[in-house]
Amino acid sequence: MRAIRNWAGNISVRPRRYTEPRSVDELKEIIRSSEKLRVVGSGHSWSEAIVTDDTLVSLNNLREIIEVDAERKQITAQAGIELSEINRELDKRGLALKNLGSIATQSLAGAIATGTHGTGVDFQCLASQVASFKMLDADGREHSFNKTDDNFYAMLIGLGGFGVIYEMTLDVTDAFQLREISSGRDFDEAIDDLDRCLAENDHVKMWWLPPSKDVVLFAYNRTDDAANDSRFRQWFKDEFISVCVYRTLSLAGLLHREKFIPPINRFLTRQITKPLDRIERSYKVFNVPEPPPHRETEWAFDLADAKNLLREYKKLLASNGFTYNFIQEIRFSKGDDFWLSPAYRRDSIWLGMYNKDRRDWDKRLANFEAFARAHNGRPHWGKEFTIDARYLAAQYEKFDDFRRLLKSFDSSGKFRNNWLNTIFT
Repeated sequence: MRAIRNWAGNISVRPRRYTEPRSVDELKEIIRSSEKLRVVGSGHSWSEAIVTDDTLVSLNNLREIIEVDAERKQITAQAGIELSEINRELDKRGLALKNLGSIATQSLAGAIATGTHGTGVDFQCLASQVASFKMLDADGREHSFNKTDDNFYAMLIGLGGFGVIYEMTLDVTDAFQLREISSGRDFDEAIDDLDRCLAENDHVKMWWLPPSKDVVLFAYNRTDDAANDSRFRQWFKDEFISVCVYRTLSLAGLLHREKFIPPINRFLTRQITKPLDRIERSYKVFNVPEPPPHRETEWAFDLADAKNLLREYKKLLASNGFTYNFIQEIRFSKGDDFWLSPAYRRDSIWLGMYNKDRRDWDKRLANFEAFARAHNGRPHWGKEFTIDARYLAAQYEKFDDFRRLLKSFDSSGKFRNNWLNTIFT
């Protein structure tokens, strides 16, 4: 069997069988005939969630939109559809998702199952927009869950351990415009002004290219004003600067990282911190151009400690002896009730470490994780982290409940791989 790689290239899988069913009935038969099975979406994940030496199922052919109910403001779609397709279909009908992450090429089920999030202190992770879902268990039997079911909040962010989710119904809203105001801010000043910034804006995020002293501060707010963003600006900044120039300079920095990367990062910071005030459709503002493949870890921390965390985070990445030729993204989210959500019942600030340079990645990751664990961080399940079941159990109030439910619902362990077994043994 040929090797199947994830988008980032850090995971390679050689399953005994790889299949892309074209119907739910075909998916049922595959499940019934498999001893072990894992599911892959668009492969836009850095974790070992998809690794199996038995059956790997892609939902790439199960990507249809089943129904759009404009009156109830809901969309029902198959789990393999990409978020970008949902965005376009909703926009045609004057509807939109309430919040989105940065990347739209993720599959619906993959993004939901790993606890993917956007930004906004009044907005929960993407799973909060799910009204109901359908799943096949280890015997291929159908189950339906909604927010009134006891297991909804356990199984939706379930890491693929309970079965194969093949259909979801999402709550949506009327299409809306977002006004984006972005500009450069001194990092320390941005930290001091954080409370006001979060209180006065619907959505806030920051980009930082260490060791630059400035960050790019993005503030997004809903507006009834018409779009004013020009196609030329979108091409020049979102495609030429953000894709062509950024990728070229990131590669150039690898020639001599200690010498080239800091000045390149300062140059890029000057380019992307130029003030911008634009209005555009919500999904076009939330989503950014797909970045080049890179390594990534991201953790959720208690928002109440955000200022102190940001000061230590800045010091960590600016003075630990490593260079970073990639944008570091800082986001915020509201606490939720999903058992394994990194933001479970805790308003959160999300801090990560991103790098295109793969050399010394394990050392960099260990260095960041020491910081994350010292501050009771919870890792994003779709990104890189070293597994420590004891630490994770201490971070999640419902961890033992989840583990018991996992074992009782899939008693044969059909949907568990080494990654899940190590976490939940």
